[in-house]
Amino acid sequence: MNIQTKIVSMVLVLVLLTALSIVAIAFRQKNVLTENVRAELDQLIQSETGKVAQDVYLMCRIMQESLEQRLGHGLIVAETALKRMGNISFGRDTVTWQAINQYTGKPSKVILPKMLIGGRWVGQTTRFEEAVPVVDEVTAMLGTACTLFQRVNETGDMIRVATSVPDSDGKRAIGTYIPRFNPDGSSNPVIEKLLQGETYTGRGYVVNAWYLTGYVPLWDPSRKKVVGALFVGQKQESVTSLRRGIMDIRIGKLGYVAVFGGKGDQQGRYIISQKGSRDNENVLASSMPVDMVDGIGQAIEKALTLEVPRDGGTIPVFFHRYPWQNPAEGDRRFKLAAVTYFEPWDWVIMATAYEDDYLEARERMTGAFSQMINWANLVTMAIIAFALALSFYIARGISRPLQKAIQVFDKIGQGELDVQMNLNARDEIGQLSQAFDVMVGNLKQVTASREELDREIVRRSFVERELRRASARRKELEMIINHSPTVVFLWQATTGWPVEYVSENIRQLGFMAEEFHSKKRLFNSIIHTDDVGWVTAEITRYQEEEKTVDLIQEYRIVNGEGEVCWVETRSWPRFSETGRITHFQSVLLDITVRRKAEEAVHKLAYYDGLTGLPNRMLLLDRLEQALVQAKRDKRQLALLFLDLDGFKEVNDLRGHAFGDLLLKQVGQRLDDSIRKSDTIARFGGDEFVLLLPGVRETGEVKFVAQKILETLNQPFSLEGEQVKVTTSIGIAIYPIDGGDAGTLLKRADIAMYTAKNRGRRGFCFFNEDIDREWDEAGAVRSEE
Repeated sequence: MNIQTKIVSMVLVLVLLTALSIVAIAFRQKNVLTENVRAELDQLIQSETGKVAQDVYLMCRIMQESLEQRLGHGLIVAETALKRMGNISFGRDTVTWQAINQYTGKPSKVILPKMLIGGRWVGQTTRFEEAVPVVDEVTAMLGTACTLFQRVNETGDMIRVATSVPDSDGKRAIGTYIPRFNPDGSSNPVIEKLLQGETYTGRGYVVNAWYLTGYVPLWDPSRKKVVGALFVGQKQESVTSLRRGIMDIRIGKLGYVAVFGGKGDQQGRYIISQKGSRDNENVLASSMPVDMVDGIGQAIEKALTLEVPRDGGTIPVFFHRYPWQNPAEGDRRFKLAAVTYFEPWDWVIMATAYEDDYLEARERMTGAFSQMINWANLVTMAIIAFALALSFYIARGISRPLQKAIQVFDKIGQGELDVQMNLNARDEIGQLSQAFDVMVGNLKQVTASREELDREIVRRSFVERELRRASARRKELEMIINHSPTVVFLWQATTGWPVEYVSENIRQLGFMAEEFHSKKRLFNSIIHTDDVGWVTAEITRYQEEEKTVDLIQEYRIVNGEGEVCWVETRSWPRFSETGRITHFQSVLLDITVRRKAEEAVHKLAYYDGLTGLPNRMLLLDRLEQALVQAKRDKRQLALLFLDLDGFKEVNDLRGHAFGDLLLKQVGQRLDDSIRKSDTIARFGGDEFVLLLPGVRETGEVKFVAQKILETLNQPFSLEGEQVKVTTSIGIAIYPIDGGDAGTLLKRADIAMYTAKNRGRRGFCFFNEDIDREWDEAGAVRSEE
């Protein structure tokens, strides 16, 4: 085989090997990438559903804590209302009750003395149209259920004698009772706590539904025996805002969140279903296919074994795959669910997504890979054809002059080093001839230096290989950083904090990395003007103390779009050889969504939804703080209790919507009439409370009260009508009229009703004569 054929064959083999290798690698990479895409999509589904499940768990926990605080204040309000109307007593006359066990439904006849409040019988009515003292007032004020219990026997059974809890027929559930012992013989925890004279709070079964409850015992005059109980509760399923929020969540195209009962009669029962269409349906007892029922049953059983997360701990979630088909859907499809368990409400939370919702993206990716391989095949065929033609042309140009040089090479091969080729070609063959002549003359010298040359080649190859590896590792790290939500900074610990490095994912904050190069933009220039002072001071103090622990800060920045964002930074120092801090490495994370959620929860818990004023909870908190400050400064504070005159007539004649508009305008006028240091709060219904701290003399309080009377005496313009209401104000002064919040509120309330009884549209300070007059009158409130 001559050299021309060899060159053509060799080129053809090399091109074929290269082309086939490229095609084989492309096919393999397609399979690898397809598997990676599938794995990434599975991870995406788990990440998305898992985060939703944990978010719903947090929503439930926040709502539970809010309701528990509300129940705690509700018990205080209920006890206050009961004391204001007169303490509990029992008459000589008796009343017959058809007592019904709320667990078994078994009836029995019971004869008990009549329960009196302030000397008046509470009645025995099942109609919500008939007013019942205490319970209706608490329900109207707080929007919670309220019940008065009477002890039936020495065992401790408690019967409902007055309640705003409805039974299954929509009537007041009087006559139902809580037995001392449960049907299984165990002690009822509510009755056990009450008989010990303690308050009970927690989740409990009330008549025919689950409630978040609070119970306090009622004592006989000697306080030696528990004769009844006072109950305030919030129906668990009535948390409409939470239900609506959960039902509005969407995962992927058609995924949603479902909530099932976990234990007892509620196990497998829909608490929250898709759009609420299957609420209260027991899936485990339905006629659906067995594998679908088993899928839900297995998820519930496993959820009950999850550990309860500690404060600040990670919420446990597991993933469960099962077939599913809703009644309105055509084909069965597989779902992936992130499942967790909220034990306080016995809720099994399942954030579900259909797997095939994510198939479209995977198919687009694999289609792109297939198209890439087709193009690679076409390019490979073109390269092979071109290489054949080119190799034939080059081989022919090489073989002809070589044949002439063969004879000369044979002589040189025999040791005749003084022979020269004498080829006058101007191409590479001619250059080869000249180089060969020089080579023969320097053959010995070249041979001697060959080993040194080989060592240099090996050393340089090793260095080059290590540089390529380091470059590849750096690119991989930069890719990981730039695909994460966390921005990485390296900045100098000098004035303005010049940035030496920032990761490319700074784009998510509206900036480009190039903006920070060469001190074009300093790190502290993006911090909000209201925060830059304290952030700088904290870092300066950290440098002076030469700490080595991480520095964690939360503050606001202004992003590249001019929007204010909340961020969290974690910084740690770099030191010079002398131990001085020269740089800081920082990671920055956008936490705007989390901060907004925290602000929304705070506003929901501490502000009235109608008027936007502070609610009862925030007022009591500020009052306690103001009392501590007043005691420390030895100064007075005033508490003004306002009740609108004539509001009930407006509400009854024009409706609650009209009344709500009036309350909004009243709240606005009151808020515009006070100082920034004062607090005006809606206490409930048409009652408002004004807190005036730092009072020097009563003349200041009289001025404020007179100003409020004049402000509210002006007509209100509502829906084209002129409406006029006035107010009666009761005033209590700390420390003259009391040293604690409960006493001051009670005495301001008494003074307010004294002002009403004296003709309304005025104010009255509490004093001992009013207190004595109130006690002699039996603390009976006048009604509008």
